[in-house]
Amino acid sequence: MSFVALDEGRRSARRRLALLIAGALVVGGATTFLVLSPDDSRKTDKPTAGPTASASTQAQTGGSNVPTVLPKPKDVKDGVPVGYPHTLEGAISAAAHYGDVLDLFNPKAAEQQARVMAAPNHRMMLETYMVQSAQTARTNEGLPADGESDNANFITTQSRAYHVANSTADSVTVWILMDCQTSVRGVARSTTQVRGVVLVWTDGDWKMSLRTLDGLPDNAPKNVTPNSQNAAQEGWRSLAYEK
Repeated sequence: MSFVALDEGRRSARRRLALLIAGALVVGGATTFLVLSPDDSRKTDKPTAGPTASASTQAQTGGSNVPTVLPKPKDVKDGVPVGYPHTLEGAISAAAHYGDVLDLFNPKAAEQQARVMAAPNHRMMLETYMVQSAQTARTNEGLPADGESDNANFITTQSRAYHVANSTADSVTVWILMDCQTSVRGVARSTTQVRGVVLVWTDGDWKMSLRTLDGLPDNAPKNVTPNSQNAAQEGWRSLAYEK
């Protein structure tokens, strides 16, 4: 995800990135990265058929444990599933798949993945953020800041449910409820996480926006057990991937 996780480690990474961005403004003239909106300075391919009313309604309906089947990606680029339809379900599928493959114990891999996941105008900042997030995830677990995942040290996630915060034809903000397994020196533990991501439609696919870093609503849905009654009450909708 690169995604914004609701934990202190991610908040710390975001604060450090804010300082980096401030420095870039002084020496690099990177102002355009901070004022872009989903419609600014990017090539937009208009959909041949936008989200149908029934599909959009189904994807946003909360309080149900009947899973929404999300469309599968068309291809894989540098280990990242890409190629989603220009629909609300396509955006949700992109957010979920991006979260599942992100390697947060490998800063170099996370940087490469961010290059694929990010909208072109936001790529540099999101690459930096992903590297810092991975380094923070490692140091929070007592590991060196730089390194690779292996059989003893890894983080894996599986998206289980989603909650759409807001959406338009070309921009979707969605929360993802994920199962997370972390192994450090062979000792594993399982948790759930809530991560948020802002996606924009650009160059024929759903990509992560810079607004993922600090443009998410404050009222994130509660972190609950996926597919539980509490999850349904909180408006989480279960998801499944198209085979």
